[in-house]
Amino acid sequence: MARPTEYDLEKVLDSAMEIFWEKGYEGVSMAQLVSDTGLNRRTMYSLFKDKEGLFKDSLDNYYTKWSSHKLTILKTNSGKKGIELFFQSFTFKDKFKGCLFSNTMREKQFINKETYNIPKEYFNNICSQIEINLNDASKMGEFTGDPRAMALTIITLIHGFHVYGKYNHSKEDSDIIINNILNMIK
Repeated sequence: MARPTEYDLEKVLDSAMEIFWEKGYEGVSMAQLVSDTGLNRRTMYSLFKDKEGLFKDSLDNYYTKWSSHKLTILKTNSGKKGIELFFQSFTFKDKFKGCLFSNTMREKQFINKETYNIPKEYFNNICSQIEINLNDASKMGEFTGDPRAMALTIITLIHGFHVYGKYNHSKEDSDIIINNILNMIK
């Protein structure tokens, strides 16, 4: 008779996601992952093969719980309104960790290409959708610039925003930055 499962996979992935989000891929040891997730080493390796396997599944978990809705907001709200709604969840606060995907982009040299492609694909999709929204905004008379150039600028600013918010927890400052980004869309 097989032993019953003694773990909640969703809780394990949430715990691992939080650890990676706070410390980065390279900053987390397998011993810490075992300790913080409550799994024993044998179960950890049988479920995820290795640290990178757990990291990849944590990135997928992050996409499902934190990032997919942002892409949906852009897709379901055309023009400048979609971009404004997209930025509503961007606010500095105490213990602001930035974005796990942005954090991961800085650790390219430590992870394999398949794992790296998860955040890369997400940001490519965000950039493409922002460009679509800006094209729509142009048709609605809300934007007169180059949609591709502005989409690339916004993606660059998003990455910087996530880094800056790690040491500046001022909601007022995040609001100023977001308003300035939105004011660039003319």
